[in-house]
This record gives sequence, structure tokens and C-alpha cells, in this order.
Amino acid sequence: MILLKNIGHLIQDAETVRCGMDLLVHGSQITAIDGGIPEKSADEVIDCQGRIVMPGLINLHTHLYQSVLKGWGDTLTLKPWCEEVTFPFSSIIHASERDGDYRMSYAYAILGAMEMLHAGITTFVDMDILSDSVFQAWHDLGTRGVGAIQAVNRWVPEPLMVPDDVRKERILRTVDLWDRKDLLRVAIAPSTPFACTKEFLLWLRDLAVEKNMPLFIHVSETKWEVEDSLRSTGMTPLEYLESIQFLKAPVCAIHAIHFTEEEHRIAQSRGVSICYNPKSNGKLGSGIAPIVDYLRLGLKVAVSTDGAASNDLLDLFEDMRVGLMLQKLRYEDPSVISAQDVFRMATETPAEILGLNAGILRSGKLADLVIIDPGQVHFGPLHDVVQQIVYCGKSCDVRDVMVNGRFLMKDTRILTVDEPALVRQGFELALEKQESLTGEALVAEF
Repeated sequence: MILLKNIGHLIQDAETVRCGMDLLVHGSQITAIDGGIPEKSADEVIDCQGRIVMPGLINLHTHLYQSVLKGWGDTLTLKPWCEEVTFPFSSIIHASERDGDYRMSYAYAILGAMEMLHAGITTFVDMDILSDSVFQAWHDLGTRGVGAIQAVNRWVPEPLMVPDDVRKERILRTVDLWDRKDLLRVAIAPSTPFACTKEFLLWLRDLAVEKNMPLFIHVSETKWEVEDSLRSTGMTPLEYLESIQFLKAPVCAIHAIHFTEEEHRIAQSRGVSICYNPKSNGKLGSGIAPIVDYLRLGLKVAVSTDGAASNDLLDLFEDMRVGLMLQKLRYEDPSVISAQDVFRMATETPAEILGLNAGILRSGKLADLVIIDPGQVHFGPLHDVVQQIVYCGKSCDVRDVMVNGRFLMKDTRILTVDEPALVRQGFELALEKQESLTGEALVAEF
């Protein structure tokens, strides 16, 4: 058992902060929160005087292969950014995998997961065409990873296409091999409505329902996507998904920037949850999602980083802060949303969307937690701790990270893998792969 003693400020949830508490962990769960828990009840005692202990952050949407594509595509909107940045590099990765070389896949997966661990992220959802090496990297680190299989069968360039029967076979194999293996889970994630045929979308929906897996999809990220959907189907993207009964299953809509009033009604009636990616949407100039409207409709909203090539960090402290300020700007009213609201979007709400017994610190909850040092000049002095986590917090404030009752990081040092060696090897390999890029865009045909 592990005892966190004399906690300066314990953030149990967005509304509950207690001082001078002790927290006891037994196995994977929190078993007690109280003042004066005897030290003899624990095998390890951590003095948390002056520290903030808070729930581990949950990053509901990212693309970890982009962890090695930082600093690319600063002036591009989504479609040319895909064609000039992400598609070419993805093609190189998957070509290497076809040749039996999985080093790059392992490298980007471990680099991204380590960056998130340093930022206090204890659970994440990575949306990609996932190989075994990706799951193995997360397993080696010991983190809680959800592999959302990004499924497409049209729109993407030829090097990324495979026949439908092969694609389905690979998806089923990944689900059977990795879903619920230790701390790992698998989710289903058709990339967009326009990147999948109707038949494939419904096959993916049915698989998610059958296997009780989360279901994600990029929707209405850009005005171009909405206009293209109107041209090709006569309907907006969410209207189309509703018309084919894709929304009969619980769905998390990623981005949802350009929903119409009718789509708001559909989302509310179907209980669609929303994944808000403010920094990514800002870099690509896609727009500001109407998050306050979604909260007023009673929709579940999570804040996430998206991929590192469109952020360019995997740091939810930044996305909480930027996301909060953008909403106040969009509505020209600082009272429409609070720091507590956005803190909940990075903890409790994404846990609910994933069906994960985490996101708040209570007895019986999973021991996924973060210890913060608020002593740096940018953070204090303390007044409203949750507000300061959102407005002042940085990844460098994270000292210790526990996942499933096990410390993966202490005093900013990752304990489970050789981080310096992995960073050096990963950077070298990424630069080697990037040198093979031709500089020519891979254009997706419609």
C-alpha cells in the first residue's frame, strides 16, 4: 500500500478541493481519503506537504505518429496539411511495416506516451492504423492507452489503401489481441464520414456495439467538409450519419466545429459526445467549436490535444487554458464557461465517455493521479487551485505520476523505461525517415 501524506491541496474533482488530507492506495484503487491515516498502514509513504494532488488527465484524442512531425505545416489548412505533411509520412511508416520494420512505429508511440506522462496524462486515445509495436510501447511504459483503430476505405492516397477484406481482418485481429490486455483497450474510429463507404461505416458501428468498444469519428472539422458533404449526399455530415443509422450506437464526435442547429438537435437526441481540440483547430484555422452551446444542450464534452503535428504539444494544461479562453472570446462573455468546467473536460467527462472508473479521486476509484509542485514562480501564490491549474499550470509542474496504483514517474524521472535512450533513438530514426520524403504531396482523390 502507498500513502500520500499531508497533501497540501487535494483536488478530488472540479468542485472539491480539500487541504491537509491523506490518500491511501491499495493495489490499483484508492481505498481511503481522510486526515491522519496512520503511516504504519502503508508500505510506502510519500510526503505531499505543499503539493497539489489531482486526478490524472485524460487525453481523449490524439494521433501519436505525429509526435515526430512537430514544426511542420504552420500555414496550411486541413486538406493540404494532410496531403503535404501527414499522408507522406504515414505512407513511409506503413511501407516500413510492410517490410517488417516496426522501429518507427514503436518510437513514435513511446515518444508520444512519454511526453503525455510528463504532462500528467494517465490515459489517452490514439487514433491511427495501429500495429502491435504501438501497443507494446504503451505496455512497456505502463500507461493506460486506448488504441482507436482509424478505419478508412476511400479518400486516402493509394499507398495507405488495402482491400476491405484485408482491412477488416486486421481490425478483428487487433481487437482480439489487444483489447483489455492489462491497461490497454481498443476503440473503433472511422476517420470521417467521407473516408468510409456506408457499408463500412455500419460494419464498424456494429463491431463497436458487439465488442462494447468506444466509437469515435472526425465530424465537421472544416467548412470544406460540410460543403463537400452537401454536394455528395445533400446532407451535412451528422445528418448523413443519422440518415444511415450510424448514430444508433454511442458516438464521440471529434471537432464538431461547424454543426448546424439541426445537427445540434440530432446530437442531443442521440446523446453524441464531443471532443474539443482548440489548439489544433487554431493552428489549422478550422474554427472555434461552439462548446458552450453543447454544454447547454447537456452533451458530454472533453478537451483534447489532437496530434502533435497540429498542436504541436501533447500538453492538456495548454489545451485547457486555450480552450477556455477561446470560448470566452467566441461568446464575448467571460461568465459563459469557467476553469472548473474545462478541468472537468480533461478529467471526469472523458472518463465517463470511455466508461473508465477514473477522472475523480474518491475511495473505490482507480488510482490514476498526478502530484504537482506549485512552487515555481509562474504558478503561485495559491488562491483558487483549480483556476490556477487551468490558467497557470504547465507540464513542468508535474513531479510524480501514478497509473493504476503504480508510480510511473517520480521527481520528473520516468521509472519504467530508459527515456534518454528512447528519445535519442527515436529522434534519430524520425530524422532518417523524414529525409526520404520527396517533398511532393500525396493527393487524395474524391
